[in-house]
Amino acid sequence: MLVSAIIPVAGHGKRFGGHIPKQFLKIGNQTIAEITLQKFVSIAEINSGVVVVSETDKPISENLFRNIEGFEKKFKIVIGGIERQDSVYNGLKVIPPGTDIVVVHDGVRPLVSSHLIINSIQSAIKTGACIAAIPVKDTIKRVTDSKVLETIPRKDLWQIQTPQSFRYDILIEAHEKARKANYYSTDESALVEWSGHPVTVIEGEFQNIKITTSADLEFCQHYYLKSI
Repeated sequence: MLVSAIIPVAGHGKRFGGHIPKQFLKIGNQTIAEITLQKFVSIAEINSGVVVVSETDKPISENLFRNIEGFEKKFKIVIGGIERQDSVYNGLKVIPPGTDIVVVHDGVRPLVSSHLIINSIQSAIKTGACIAAIPVKDTIKRVTDSKVLETIPRKDLWQIQTPQSFRYDILIEAHEKARKANYYSTDESALVEWSGHPVTVIEGEFQNIKITTSADLEFCQHYYLKSI
């Protein structure tokens, strides 16, 4: 069973603000991207991987990531595309031939556990497509022009995370179909759903947040430094 990981870190974090892309901000002595990649490099079940960066960030990425033990033996750096979906597709084109399972994970989710990654892979082997998610806890309302239109029952609502793991043939087919139709979505599971393949959900982890705001970064700093 050949498992490959694709870690997109090509974004510029416009919602986060600041002059430094958020993946290069530090938690302790390491950047967010380094902490994330270190987790994937260390997992024996992952045979190879690709980290997708922007062209302007390639020099700093090469300089940082070569310091991760085992990175250069298992991972390579690839230039991303205009959208996240394009970046993941660029990664798909260069992972080793014969890959059975592809794991896609946001480079700015540094608190993911090895257990969740392995569980995601195992579920994808069984079902073909698997995403991590957590049940929505808060009441959800649909709002337009500051007026509540409806309250949406939360019992069937889940907040989607990564990792997302897929059989290679299912994921590449979804990407190829989307490219032909000029269809874009925010994650791989939406592409796979759109292409007609069912997606299985496993329970994710509360701390496995995507760093989008400065408050997210503060949470990750507190959680990560407390855990080491």
